[in-house]
Amino acid sequence: MKKKIFSLILCLVMCASVLAGCNLFGRDLETYYNTIVAQINYQYSIGAENYSYTEDITKRDLVNAYNSYGYNYTQNGYSQEDAVEMTLDTLINRSLMVTEVERYYKEGGEELLNDAEKTYLWEETYEAIYDNFRSYYNDILGIEDEDSSSEDESSDVVYEQYKNQATLYTKEDGTLGIKKVDIVTNIRDGNHVLRNDGGIAYDVEYQDGDGNYIFKDLIYETILAYTRNTNGNTGSTNFKSALNDYMSAVRENYSYIDLDDEKTCFMFELDRIYEILKDNYMVEKYEQIYNKLASSGSTVTNVNVADVIRYYENNVLTDYEKYISDSATFQTDILSETTSPNYINSSEARYFNVAVIKIAFEDGEKEALDTKYSNNSIDINEYYNELLKLYSTANVEIKDETTGLASGKTIGAENLLSEIKKALSTTRSYLDYNTVINDTEKVNEILEMSGVSQSASSEIKEETIRNYVDSYNNEIAHEKASAFLKYYYYYNDDTTYLNQDKLSVFGISNSGEVLYNTTYSSANVSDESMENYEMYNEFQEAIKALYNDGKAEVGDVSNVVRGSDGVYILFYAGEVNNLFSGITEDFSLTQKDVLKLANTTVNVFTEKTIFDQIYESLYVDSAYGEYEESSIESLKNSLTIGEGGIVKRVDKYSDLF
Repeated sequence: MKKKIFSLILCLVMCASVLAGCNLFGRDLETYYNTIVAQINYQYSIGAENYSYTEDITKRDLVNAYNSYGYNYTQNGYSQEDAVEMTLDTLINRSLMVTEVERYYKEGGEELLNDAEKTYLWEETYEAIYDNFRSYYNDILGIEDEDSSSEDESSDVVYEQYKNQATLYTKEDGTLGIKKVDIVTNIRDGNHVLRNDGGIAYDVEYQDGDGNYIFKDLIYETILAYTRNTNGNTGSTNFKSALNDYMSAVRENYSYIDLDDEKTCFMFELDRIYEILKDNYMVEKYEQIYNKLASSGSTVTNVNVADVIRYYENNVLTDYEKYISDSATFQTDILSETTSPNYINSSEARYFNVAVIKIAFEDGEKEALDTKYSNNSIDINEYYNELLKLYSTANVEIKDETTGLASGKTIGAENLLSEIKKALSTTRSYLDYNTVINDTEKVNEILEMSGVSQSASSEIKEETIRNYVDSYNNEIAHEKASAFLKYYYYYNDDTTYLNQDKLSVFGISNSGEVLYNTTYSSANVSDESMENYEMYNEFQEAIKALYNDGKAEVGDVSNVVRGSDGVYILFYAGEVNNLFSGITEDFSLTQKDVLKLANTTVNVFTEKTIFDQIYESLYVDSAYGEYEESSIESLKNSLTIGEGGIVKRVDKYSDLF
């Protein structure tokens, strides 16, 4: 989604190199950074009460903003002078919007932030400061951005619950429309999990009776816990160094402030981040308020249902033409890690999704054993017996569900499988259509619940029952996926498909051959000398057994599967089929079909639907931008003294050009 420039989140990671490009060292830093580069002279009324005050924007504010996002202007062809001026304008605009939000809520007699919003900002602040802290930790380990590998740390992937950006609704004329999901409304109206301690919402600004900021202290203690060698935290020394480096960077950037004490420095940084995030949220609030007052609707979007239909039709028809006579290319694409065809060619094979948990051998163990065997140091029987020992001792390090970091605790494969089966056993069972249709009492209950009369035709009744059973079983599939979810994410050495729209796809050809991509090519024991041993091709056989000639149900799991690079547990996650039947070169959709797109998730582990996927591809956040210029001018007139209401002191920041 294209961001509005005034809504861009300020960069949170502090480092000495940020300021180096502006040639700001060797000065009287306190005086220099506190220089006022612009003033906003506010003057407005709420009822009978008048407000009149001046807000200063300092050189520090301007430099921080420029290094956070202002430099992007130069990368888009603007001069250095224009970029600095535009950055300052953005700061002024943000201040006007935040002030208008405060005024709006005061005038309405409402609190600026309710408890759900306070919790939201607390969580955002913690996540931001943790991300900064973790970036310094990664620097110590030599981990590049987006690189989750290291010698002494497991992947830190955590499950990300999908947040949809738009939803369908029925318009007055009975047709379908699309409206944006408003983040402010969702949080303010309670559609956000409220955290509280003794009935007090998590609030960074909350002070107890003694003046202590208890929830700020909670963030500090949570971060500090990583630096302590407790609960098997083997990375505590590196985390301590990371915290030291982080705080040193803050002190260097704010060297004119006394931040020698670690906690004082941390709280200063926490406040800095919180204020940025709070302002960002206020800008979100302003967008909602302004759109509402402008009668344009805060949920306006430039995507309509016809766009969604056209997009999906084109994708399906393009893939249909590509794959209908080229099953080999289709097989390669459907099995790949990234390609998700919109047309499924099942003429030569059946394809299905699998969530794979891998428990890898310890580094070097298997390689050392293979070397012994290849050097004739051991014979095939000794090799086999040693390999069995590796399988029996294979275990996975459990990750923390909040951070994805290794917890120091491990679990063996068989015990893990036992836990998974126990979790799955707590879910409801699937309904069988034939059983339901022959249960008169159940049929009558479903028909009554669906508003179908007893006098309806048998075809309508059967379709109603079929739809009910399909819908019910779809719920069960998601229940089983939810039960498996934490094991898939936090007991797994394979992170390839985590937080992806696509899962691992396998196939069974018409001749019975197991089809899979190169990700799992090393999973099979391929040495022909092992042919007489029971684990030979066990991975392939397990895939075939899991599919069970097409009788598998979401939630079925394999036994522990032995492969050449570790052991696996396989979770059946549904067959890969065309969403609509009878696809030909004349394929087309109706408005009603869009509901199916909105009710079909991209995989069983997420709430993200095919509609969401399409909307994200089509949506460009331009609707509000059309109102930006007029809204800012309106604020200047209603909130400031008018002429001279905003004063920019060019001579105080011209050295940045």
